[in-house]
Amino acid sequence: MNVVDEIKQKIDIVDIVSQYTKLQKSGRNFKATCPFHAEKTPSFFVFPDKQSWHCFGACGTGGDVFGFVMKKEGLDFSQTLRLLAEKANVTLSYQSAKTTSEERDKQNRLIKINELTAEYFHYLLLHSSEADAARQYAQKRGLNDKTIESFQLGYASPGWDNLINHLMNSGYHEDELLSAGLIILRDAGGYYDRFRNRFIFPIRDIQGSVLGCGGRTLDDSLPKYINSPQTVLFDKSNVLYGIDRAKSAIRQKDSVVIMEGYMDIVTAHQYGFENTVASMGTALTEKQIYVLRKLSKNIVIALDADQAGLAATARSIVTIDEQIPKEHWMPWATPKTYNELVKYEIQVVEIRDGKDPDEIIRKSPEQWAKLLDESQPIIDFTLKKEIDNLNPTSSQDKSAVVTKFLPILSQIDDPVRRAHYVQKLAQLINIDERFLKDALFNIQNQEQRYKRAKGSKISKSPFDLTASSRYLEEYCLTLLLKYPDLRSVGMNLSANYFEQSENKDILFKWQQNPDMNFIQENLDPALHGYFDHLLQFDKQFPPSLREDKYISVSDCCDEQIAQKHADLASN
Repeated sequence: MNVVDEIKQKIDIVDIVSQYTKLQKSGRNFKATCPFHAEKTPSFFVFPDKQSWHCFGACGTGGDVFGFVMKKEGLDFSQTLRLLAEKANVTLSYQSAKTTSEERDKQNRLIKINELTAEYFHYLLLHSSEADAARQYAQKRGLNDKTIESFQLGYASPGWDNLINHLMNSGYHEDELLSAGLIILRDAGGYYDRFRNRFIFPIRDIQGSVLGCGGRTLDDSLPKYINSPQTVLFDKSNVLYGIDRAKSAIRQKDSVVIMEGYMDIVTAHQYGFENTVASMGTALTEKQIYVLRKLSKNIVIALDADQAGLAATARSIVTIDEQIPKEHWMPWATPKTYNELVKYEIQVVEIRDGKDPDEIIRKSPEQWAKLLDESQPIIDFTLKKEIDNLNPTSSQDKSAVVTKFLPILSQIDDPVRRAHYVQKLAQLINIDERFLKDALFNIQNQEQRYKRAKGSKISKSPFDLTASSRYLEEYCLTLLLKYPDLRSVGMNLSANYFEQSENKDILFKWQQNPDMNFIQENLDPALHGYFDHLLQFDKQFPPSLREDKYISVSDCCDEQIAQKHADLASN
């Protein structure tokens, strides 16, 4: 038994879920209004026999006790493992080259250094005579005392070694300050402070630990902004500025607004737009999306209106598409993903006139609220951008747009919505709407034939509904790990098909990179033994199954879906 199974055995999912929502007995199971979305009729079920949960309403997701806590608290698998291990009184005694006890102690010490640094810079902003320019900058940007305090904003003085001296006097060593990215090695020897004469923004993880800093210059020196370098704690591609303060509002409003810069976030929160985070001047990354998707499926992109901001928006949209193919729709994604969660389209705020969110919010919070209300579904935004780049006299351009969008529109079950987009597309490219309707009809007929053929194949699945969830999931993952030519299938596979959180985590790592060494290195050490088990799991299959590597992974998922609906029907 691995440590994950041990924790699951010692924890009752009913007890854990009851801490977040009131459960009512329903036959052998329990039901409640879903803690992840607003509803009047209970669609959230907890199954004690299977130690799992599932929302049959708007969420359409489920899982085990790990998955529930991860989704509710916005934690990753490793963080949840430690939290539940403590609740279950299970000792995590494993070690690896990556996370030895010594290295964990070192990381904790670096966090303390960063937190002491944030306190020091904050004190200087409030009390130092050298911080007049920084205080004037805060006043100019309209920041009040409460905001400065809550974000622990600070000031780095112009001195070359003020921070070094402060931290060394507090008992830390130069090599530790270098590891934290707070000082820089001189060519001639010795060190100097990285942040000097800058307005400071401490950067925290979702749990509130300080990982690094961002600093804005207070004069004309360049670069305008600098961040902590990559360290064992801080990786810019992993972090979202403001996520620690925004997570509760994101869950409450079931949406997250993504901006670009520190000041955008600070200003947004001051004016009540608290479900807001920043990608810190870059396009969204896979790891950032992984954090956000556990808090809300509703994502609004609101980057600056300059060319760099528009380019970052485009790159972010592509990243979202790659990371959430089953939960959000993109025009270039597999068409079948759109109708599954039509209510959760990515929205885009179109900012004009070269302004940024910070400027708009300070001038008129009402205008910003209106822009958010007027944000466009990604289908409308992308269609508009496609048409803007279209040569109205080119039949080839028109054909390309139709080829791209009709398979998507064919998946919309709502006839009014589908007719709306068909009509809109016809008007935008100036062709007869009847032609699009005919072409759409042909596409839908082809898809129906495909579904019938697929249904025939599914009926021959080697598994039936009595097979255990765990066995089906292990079978599915083993196929993906063993056979690289199944990657195109696996990339369209949603983690929502899995109940076991360890399997979801392995699937996510595999979708990032199918290399076995990459997966092993990035998994929590608690899963290393289980991962090795999966790599050997195919030896349990009958020879006919081991030899037929083209058995559809989607068959496993179809069985899982059917089982979940059978669970609901049994209540």
